[in-house]
Amino acid sequence: MDDPKSSTPAPENPAPKTEAAPRKLNSNSEDARKVVGRIISIVVILGVIVLILFVWSIVERHPRTDDATAQANIIGVAPRVHGQIIKLNVQDNQDVKEGDVLFEIDPADYQLALANANATLAALDQEIEVARSQDETLKFQVKAAAAGVEQAKAQLKQATDTLQRLQPLLEKGFATADDVEKADTAVEVATAALATGEQRSNSAKASLSSLATLTAQRDGAVAAVDLAKLNLSYCKIVAPFSGKIVNLNISIGQYANVGVPVFALLDTRQWYVLANFREGELRHFSVGSPVDVYLLSAPQHHFAGKVQGIGWAVLSKDEIDTSHGVPSVPRELNWVHIAQRFPVRIEIENPDSNLFRMGASAVAIIK
Repeated sequence: MDDPKSSTPAPENPAPKTEAAPRKLNSNSEDARKVVGRIISIVVILGVIVLILFVWSIVERHPRTDDATAQANIIGVAPRVHGQIIKLNVQDNQDVKEGDVLFEIDPADYQLALANANATLAALDQEIEVARSQDETLKFQVKAAAAGVEQAKAQLKQATDTLQRLQPLLEKGFATADDVEKADTAVEVATAALATGEQRSNSAKASLSSLATLTAQRDGAVAAVDLAKLNLSYCKIVAPFSGKIVNLNISIGQYANVGVPVFALLDTRQWYVLANFREGELRHFSVGSPVDVYLLSAPQHHFAGKVQGIGWAVLSKDEIDTSHGVPSVPRELNWVHIAQRFPVRIEIENPDSNLFRMGASAVAIIK
């Protein structure tokens, strides 16, 4: 008898049925991942675009530049008199206060000039005193001389009239030649007397006017004394404001000339930043706009500022500086059109003199 197990036909292999479902599941999962990936990519791209637009909007509304430098006013300390420097009271990079004596010039020549001016004034005062003491006498002499001139004129007129009356009578025999000769002599005597009187009058007037002349000269002598005192005071050169000594490279014994700077004095009372902004950014701010300022040497410190002024003139490309100090802001490239930059002066409201240095790099952000 045959074995039933052996007679039962062997079942077919069901493996293909069991593998079809996982393959279909895997296909759906891959499609889902692709869809999710595409969505994420689109979201990321959109996010980047939104972020770019946001940053662009911030940059447009709040222009910023790192093409900026810290600046302060600076002057050349030059003497108003010439001479040898005999005392130097400062050192390079030293802080000074307004009124401090920076250096001194040898005052010997100017002391002598003052003494000479004082002596001239004293001598003139003595002459004026003498002239004033003679003033009343001179006035009397002027009056007496004037009266003498008038009397001489009257005598001359009388003698002339007598001569003119006797000359016709001489021809008719009513007068003698001796009478006419005496009358002619009287005219000559009266003429000489008039000339002498006028000379005395002029001399008396000149003596009287010398007082006015001396008084006028005294004003010039007083001015000479004041000028000598002023030049003597200029021998001590003082700081016109509080600041910092810059570029001092002289020693005692150096000869200083009038108007030639000996060193520079940096005005540390007020600092500002000179920032160059593109011309397209200028419309987003105006004078008085608040500004955030950072120094590259101290980036952790924030300084507040405001726009003090916007430049109205810069030199154009390849232009020679013949425009009376117009700032030149060169462009970086020549083969593409680059927006011109204009200097913007930013006043710092809370400067730190220990951090600010003239020419230091800065970053300016318009708020």
